[in-house]
Amino acid sequence: AAKRDHRKLGTELELWMFDEEIGAGMPIWLPKGALLRGNLEKLLYSAHIRREYDPVRGPELLRSHMWKISGHYYNYKENMYFTEIENDDENKPAEEYGIKPMNCLSHVKIFAHKTRSYKELPLRFFEFGTVHRHEKSGVLHGLLRVREFTQDDAHIFCRPDQIEEEVIKVLDFVDSIMQRFGFEYEMEISTRPEKSIGNDEIWEKATTSLKNALDSLGREYGIDEGGGAFYGPKIDIKITDAIGIKWQCGTIQIDFNLPNRFNLTYTDENNHKIQPVMIHRAILGSFERFIGILIEHVGGELPFFIAP
Repeated sequence: AAKRDHRKLGTELELWMFDEEIGAGMPIWLPKGALLRGNLEKLLYSAHIRREYDPVRGPELLRSHMWKISGHYYNYKENMYFTEIENDDENKPAEEYGIKPMNCLSHVKIFAHKTRSYKELPLRFFEFGTVHRHEKSGVLHGLLRVREFTQDDAHIFCRPDQIEEEVIKVLDFVDSIMQRFGFEYEMEISTRPEKSIGNDEIWEKATTSLKNALDSLGREYGIDEGGGAFYGPKIDIKITDAIGIKWQCGTIQIDFNLPNRFNLTYTDENNHKIQPVMIHRAILGSFERFIGILIEHVGGELPFFIAP
């Protein structure tokens, strides 16, 4: 384990560095590391296009008003960074903005920016989005626990009857990527936490959809009671590295709550306004953590197709 430590190998291979003057938990990518990361991004970008995802891009700063509607402000605020920006109207006070810890709200707005038809669904938006989350200094650990990182994030907007099919497609995507890198992995369904939004009926429906998708594939999975996101249950993808350590990476989350809070609708075949379901998903989780785990998994002997 000591020989494979990604902090040691990352320094020796000149892939990245940290500098206390820049700030703890903020990785700086050196030329070789940026090439490695770029190769991984290209591989994943083309894989998304082949699977009919549309690339999108959102801003780093959003008005706190948005985070209040979503519920992040009241359920996730301690993990966020905030700043103030002067108002366009000089007679009004400065307005609070939050640096995004997740990419979902911009994707919600992209869905909502025009009228949507049932014929368009599912819509799959993906973004390699940089996010910031406040982590206490004591838990920072190389690339595996940082304050700034980039997610291979995507949000799928679909009809309720499409949930299981979309989850199965995501699971196939996960399998193809993990096999490419030689990782074994297991899955766990995380259920409603104590701090959450939405009613019991919605949570039960979402959790059942995840179980049905895994059962239809004959996949084994564990249950993490109370380990879900505050807005919905999820499948957590935990990969096992070469020395037997398990790491939480990808995730698939079913969300009925954000579409409701932002009044998202599509028009069905009877010209009725129907609320879509939102599936949050990441395959790697974050490029930083995945690269750190991969370095340790292969002992620095990187696969040729992404090596710098």
